[in-house]
Amino acid sequence: MCRLFGLIANGDVDIRFSMLEARNGFKHLARNNPDGWGLGWYDHGKARIYKKEGSALNSDEFDSKVKEINSNIVIAHVRKASSGCSRQENSHPFEYKNWIFAHNGTVNKKKLLDLLDPPFDQHFTSDPIDSEIYFRLIMQCIQRENDPVKGIIEAVTKVIGDDAGANFVLSDGVSLYGFRGGRSLFYLERRPDSPFEARSAETNALIESKRCAREKAFVICSEKLTDEDWHEVGEGELIVVDKYLKVTREKII
Repeated sequence: MCRLFGLIANGDVDIRFSMLEARNGFKHLARNNPDGWGLGWYDHGKARIYKKEGSALNSDEFDSKVKEINSNIVIAHVRKASSGCSRQENSHPFEYKNWIFAHNGTVNKKKLLDLLDPPFDQHFTSDPIDSEIYFRLIMQCIQRENDPVKGIIEAVTKVIGDDAGANFVLSDGVSLYGFRGGRSLFYLERRPDSPFEARSAETNALIESKRCAREKAFVICSEKLTDEDWHEVGEGELIVVDKYLKVTREKII
């Protein structure tokens, strides 16, 4: 099964610790997800995507790209193929009109494709695989509802049921959205003014540096990456984090 990661912060931050330096850093999750990797972020409000086929585990390119990124919103993904072969175009994240999306699970490709209308059923960037079709359905519903949360609820309602997994992280460059549907998902709030207990030396050093820089961040991930105070996202729950790091949680399924 794939693994996904989403971060939103109160300013541009680097992601080296979460990706590379933590004992259970995101790169290590590629051991069981060797079929592609990708990074999505925003540069002055414009979506950027960089992704490759193959495993991130032994990829110097993954490391170098991680070290280049400084952004207030980052989405990352390591893939285990369930729809489509292992190639760059099928790796996540996907982009559509400045939205960035990564998915963990398997959804009914034919069922969702039949729900799409033009232009959302056109110009796919992948085979298309089920994940990009799911993304397009969310985009179509958001446009129809003229509201991201209402659109996500409409789309997820059509997906959940006979499908094997609908977890995702999503951003429009302003807010971060995370949904748990059938797979594990956790969240973490990093706030420099909150107390913290003694942790491993590397985590303690990270928190102290974030505290000195007055950095605040909210992280969503398929697994707990560090020994910080992670919490489980409820099944069927949507988390929305806005640009002020105000968090809204809603049980939608």
